[in-house]
Order: sequence, then structure tokens, then C-alpha cells
Amino acid sequence: MEEVMKENFIYNKGELLYEGKTKRIWQAIGYPDCAIMENKPDTTAFNNPEYTKIIQGKDVACTTVTSRIFELLQQIGIPVAFQQQLSATEMLVDRVDMVLLECIARRIAMGSYVKRQPWENKSPYQRFHRLVTEYFLKTTKGKLEFKGKIAVDGLATEEDDPIIINPFEENWQLFHPGLPQFHPDANLNRTIRRTDAILPGIHIKELDEILRKTFLFLEGLFNIFGLRFADYKIEFGVTRDGRLVIADVIDPDSWRMNTWNWTAFDKQSFRDGLDPKEVGKRYDVIARMAEFFLIPRQAMVIWKASESDSFDLPKKLPAGVELLQIVGSGHKKTHWCLNQLENIQRDFPDGGTIIMKVGRSNGAGPTVAAHTIWPVLTVAADWKEKPQNIWSSLDMPSQNPHSVYLYDANAVQAALGILAQKNPAVYMELQYAMEELDPGY
Repeated sequence: MEEVMKENFIYNKGELLYEGKTKRIWQAIGYPDCAIMENKPDTTAFNNPEYTKIIQGKDVACTTVTSRIFELLQQIGIPVAFQQQLSATEMLVDRVDMVLLECIARRIAMGSYVKRQPWENKSPYQRFHRLVTEYFLKTTKGKLEFKGKIAVDGLATEEDDPIIINPFEENWQLFHPGLPQFHPDANLNRTIRRTDAILPGIHIKELDEILRKTFLFLEGLFNIFGLRFADYKIEFGVTRDGRLVIADVIDPDSWRMNTWNWTAFDKQSFRDGLDPKEVGKRYDVIARMAEFFLIPRQAMVIWKASESDSFDLPKKLPAGVELLQIVGSGHKKTHWCLNQLENIQRDFPDGGTIIMKVGRSNGAGPTVAAHTIWPVLTVAADWKEKPQNIWSSLDMPSQNPHSVYLYDANAVQAALGILAQKNPAVYMELQYAMEELDPGY
């Protein structure tokens, strides 16, 4: 019996519940609803044991990356099985019943997708405006066993999990994952009821929303580091108290991610034959990067010239964004306004945006814009009644770089778009809403 100590709690490893190619899962003695997940340094490719290699330090890197990512997901309300990191290679997690699906989201056409949809690959590395999501049935040697019963057996493809081409319907059609749908051998001529593969009460739309939002959060997170998040695979589970959560791991084994010049920071480099030591170095780079993962603390300042100026405040702001309201005239209280500006910049080193709601001769907008590199967005308060006043916001001298809006909501949206460049939680919210506007794009 091995002991793992974290924050004055001792977790004892009990029964080995599962051992796969890259991890072990142990029962946590005394905590029936918890397990200890231990990463291994093994790396596999092509579902072939002959391609398994030991990459020194991979277990540490993947534990670090998964732990930091899950901690951030918890902060923004994404349900995960993770509880806390216990050691360099171990995490405390909820015990779950796994949903027998591999769930994939894609921003860039790569990997098996290109084989299945060759007609869509109009250019190298085609980018999808809306994430493409795919679901694969987790089978073993062409068979799926669910709740002690054989749900499907004798599939023509024994090495690869079949793709579900109509996941949002009740009866799923299974196709070969490596062939275009028009190929004569693509249709496996087998169907399976949704409730025979995933737990009753769990709908695929719920999975799809979590799958997409988590991808978008990670896409926004890695964009900050100049990395291109191409696709990823995650798995789900249901806890003992019935919660649907992201289970397993999210690490470089789970995704495709590239630099601007398409250098791979994922397991694809291993598949492509890169020396395991060099692969380990790339995993270590991501692990060191993960130590700086955070949701920044940013300000959205709503600044009005007077109390009589109304503003349609946002009902809710994404994680990390704080709303500040200031009332002060740039003409009448110039020194006071500039002191307020200095205080805000002092208190929010992660930055922010300033929305000015002003009318008549706009003194506050230009004055503030000339004294900060924070983006200043002016809303012309009286443009309907006195349209001539808008020129006091539009016709600016040099070094007054502020933008002008007619409507509060558009200014807020633009301000959030600016904050999203540094805040993955904002990025997730905005990108998800935008993609929902035109699902068929």
C-alpha cells in the first residue's frame, strides 16, 4: 500500500482499478468516490504495441499540463473529474462510469478527418469557422460491452473505433473511421441505440456543448502563447452522484497543436518519427508553459460624463473581467479623471478597456485616450438628438486613438473582443456565441 500526501491528507492507493497504455488508476482507500490517477512515461502510436516507447519526463509533463488545465476549467464552471494534483505524476480524481465515446473537436482539417472528407480539403490545413465535432464508439476488437451486455459485436474494423455519422439521432449509424463515406467499405451496416452506448439521461447535445466550449477555452489559452490549437480528443464520465464531467486527461497526447510554422507540440511528432528525447523536450516546454496558465484579472470600465447618462450594463461578464463604473467630466474634472485613470492602471496590471459614454463636446474620451495605451471606446450619448455632436468624438488630433460607437451593446462587445486576446474565458464565450449564430457555415 502506497501513501500519497497532499495538504495534510494522506491518500492510500488501494486496488488497481485499471491499467492502460499510458496510465494507471487506483482506488483511494477511505474515499470510495475517489481514485488516484497515475501517468506513465509510455507513449504509443497507431494502436500498435510495437510503437510504444518510454519518453523520460513525459509522465511529469502530462500530469502538470492536465492539472493546470483542469484547475482553470473548474474556475470557469466546466465540469471535470479532477480534484487536485497529488504528486509529480499523480492526481486525485472522481470515480466515474466512463461514457463509451471518444469525442473530438476540430478547428483545422488534419489527421483522419482529411481521409474521411477528402472533398472538403480545399487547401492545406483548412480552417473551420465553426468547430467540427465528431464522435467515435469506443470498441475493443470490434466489440462494445455496456452494462455487462454486448451492445455491438463483429465490426469489420477491429483496430479503429467506428465513427458515428449521425450522433444527434437516437439510432447511430457506424462507419469506418479511415474511409470516405462514399467508399464501398465505409458503411459498416451496423447501428446502435444511443442509450446502449451512453448512460440514460445524458444527451449528446450536452456533451457537444462542453466539448466545444472546452476546446474554445484551450484555443484562446494557447493563442496567447502564439500556438495554433488544431484539434483534440476528450472523454467523459458520470460521477457517483450523476454529474457529467470531463474525465481522463487533457495533455499533448490528446491534441494536435502547432506553432505558426506548423512545428508540432503534440504526439504527432512522435508518430512522425521524431526522436523520443526531442518529443520529451517539446512536452516539457508545454509543461513549463502550463505553470503560467491563468485567467487574468481585467477591468471593463464604464465611464460616464454625468449621472444622467444612462448605460445598458452587461448582465454578466465572463470570468476574470470586473466591471468598474466612474462618473466624471473630462472638461470640468480633468485632473480628477487622470488620477482615476492612474489608479485603475495601477490596480489592474492585466489591463482592461475603457468605455466612455459622453455627449456634447467629448472631453473625457480624447483626454483619457491621450494618457493611456488601454483601448478607449467612446459611445456618443446624444447622437440621435444632436447628431452634430458626434464630430467631437470622430475628428481627433494625433495620439488620440479611440474608437466611436453609437450603441452601448456594440461597445461592450468590442471591449470584450479586445479582452479576449488575453483572456481565454472571454474568448470562449464570444467565439461560442459567434459560431452559434450560423451553425451551417
